[in-house]
Amino acid sequence: MSSAAFRNLRPLLRPRSIAVVGASQRRNRGTRIIENLQRFGFKGEIHVVNPKYDEVLGFPCVPSVNDLPDGVDLIVAAVGADAALAAVRDAGARGIGAAVLIGSGFGEGTAGKERAAELRRVLDRYGMVACGPNCYGTADFVSGATAFSGRIVDPLPLGNVALVMQSGALSHAVTDPAMGRGFGLSALITTGNELSTTVSDYVAWYAQDETTQVIGVFLEGLRDADKFAEACRLARANGKAVVVVSGGRSSLGRQAAMAHTGAISGSAAALDGLLASVGAIRVNDLDEFRETLLLFSHLRRTKPHAEEVAVLSISGGASGLVADAAEATGLPMTSLEPAAVEQLTEILPDFSMVNNPLDVTGSAVEDPTILLRSLRVVAAQPRVGVVVFAMNVGLSGPGQEEIYRTQAELLAEVAAETDTPIVLLTMAAGPLDPVVHATTEKAGVAVVMGLRSGVQALKAWLDWPKFTLEQRPEIAKVEQWPSPHPVASGTDALQTLADSGVPVAPFGLAATAEEVAEVVARIGTPVVLKIESPDIAHKTEVGGVRLGLASPEEAQAAARTMLDSVRTHAPEARINGFLVQKMVDGDRFECLMGVVADPQVGLVLSVAPGGVLAELMGPAASRPVPLSARDAKELIDSGVLGTLLAGYRGAPVYDRAALVQTLVRFSEMAASLPGLAAAEVNPLLVLPEGQGVVAVDCLLINDQAAPEEH
Repeated sequence: MSSAAFRNLRPLLRPRSIAVVGASQRRNRGTRIIENLQRFGFKGEIHVVNPKYDEVLGFPCVPSVNDLPDGVDLIVAAVGADAALAAVRDAGARGIGAAVLIGSGFGEGTAGKERAAELRRVLDRYGMVACGPNCYGTADFVSGATAFSGRIVDPLPLGNVALVMQSGALSHAVTDPAMGRGFGLSALITTGNELSTTVSDYVAWYAQDETTQVIGVFLEGLRDADKFAEACRLARANGKAVVVVSGGRSSLGRQAAMAHTGAISGSAAALDGLLASVGAIRVNDLDEFRETLLLFSHLRRTKPHAEEVAVLSISGGASGLVADAAEATGLPMTSLEPAAVEQLTEILPDFSMVNNPLDVTGSAVEDPTILLRSLRVVAAQPRVGVVVFAMNVGLSGPGQEEIYRTQAELLAEVAAETDTPIVLLTMAAGPLDPVVHATTEKAGVAVVMGLRSGVQALKAWLDWPKFTLEQRPEIAKVEQWPSPHPVASGTDALQTLADSGVPVAPFGLAATAEEVAEVVARIGTPVVLKIESPDIAHKTEVGGVRLGLASPEEAQAAARTMLDSVRTHAPEARINGFLVQKMVDGDRFECLMGVVADPQVGLVLSVAPGGVLAELMGPAASRPVPLSARDAKELIDSGVLGTLLAGYRGAPVYDRAALVQTLVRFSEMAASLPGLAAAEVNPLLVLPEGQGVVAVDCLLINDQAAPEEH
């Protein structure tokens, strides 16, 4: 998908002329839209549609959309649902290219659904783009086109962060706590019910905007996962970070999200996998969201020249807490070189210990040069990509505030001397002293507030440059499902798996007991024998499985006994013969790999330890199909599987490379099957290093299967 495949949002976000429908002298949402347009310096024409007034806020009114002059690009409907629909219909007929619908009533109840369907027809008929309905609107601060009905925090400087929110109200939880910290936006978009444009369109638009360097997204549900993934790839290709926080991670949260936006919400693991596959940054809550956006915004053009972190503090307690947070997050803390340890030993008081995090002790309050000299030593370390100073709070009272202001000045002094980024981390969230802000802002020292959120933001910033986009193959769908039945198992499934390049234990289909002996003679012993029937889901319960058969004669006799047992316990079942398969001897590690159709993301693949370990491990990470080799490696390393394959506690080292290749091939097979709902290989045996993998059993289910067959 190229950028041309996304909606052209220029008439919506960069209009030359805007008409506000419903602005009133009684101060309503339409009035606030006009006030926002004035406040943020919109240079184009502003028109008002309201038959009740001659003027609103000094702008002359016309009675209807049909009375507007030519050249209007955007109408903003701040009226009831029926009036909004009529306004959009008239606008389309006039050649107006875009609309923002503020109100609700397009989806709620039977009348709302009918109204939504008619709105889609109108938009399609006239080729219009629209934001909403049920939203605050759009605010493009680059052009000043703030067709936005909500209050916007004041002051809000023009910045390089575009916020795209599926909840308008939650935008305040991002912008308001960041007041006084230099947090500026290039855009604030609230998408509402997304009847026309979606989150994906806005991410793609701002991925190509010169002012925007960071895109923050609040998601409740994706309507177009493939399109969203492509928008994130476009942003990554253009060097712009996409930071995502999502609601609906629990079952109750998913219900709330669906009730709010109407979008289907899938599993958290599937969404996480999608974001990881395109290099988007997944954060856990709004505090982490805000701090990550702020850090990326401040360090937008700075890339770490090394991957490790050094932390300094004047408190031993703070140092311990930072160390705990760093370990929990995986923040790579540097080991100071011997020469640096020697220098710091000379600088610090005799009772101090030289570690990382480094406690410069309270003596640095009385003698600030202790902190200054220590910062210089640490910043010069070749493996240090960022120096962090952990300060208690951002704002304090008289007396204490001078300490923090002095520390900010020292950070600024060192920042001017080094190319290594300097970051101020406060141990607690809260407001920031305006003097500290002015000092750090001028010096290019980034500030993150709150220990956990700040450490997570630092980890994301250090990790972001490591991701590289990989070209994914276009997988064509095969024409036919590999079985005459919606559930393909046995030879149909194994042959499909083998044809995709996944190694499968030797097998054959025998129509009779005599043919069983012939297959065994060909593939070797020992073998497992299974009844082949589309009507029997649990073969062991009807005597349809025998293991460890050591000769053709034993297998032939077992087949006759098996057939009698199956006919007794399942007399109506269709019997297609016997699956004969060579058993795999020797050392091996048992895995389970599967694909399921997530309602939001689509087909996603997971892999996990199999056998008795499967139930102990909990939900596995996933990635959308088809996988890249990097995706496969990340899945293996996302849990304990990577550790177990590497020779855990004296066990052999297993063939990780073969597993990576197999995951990629299995994912490509899954992507090619029409109507696939689920696929599972269990077990997949990973052999010792260099010996490959072997699939033993496979199940394929399409979307025509009955629920009880899944």
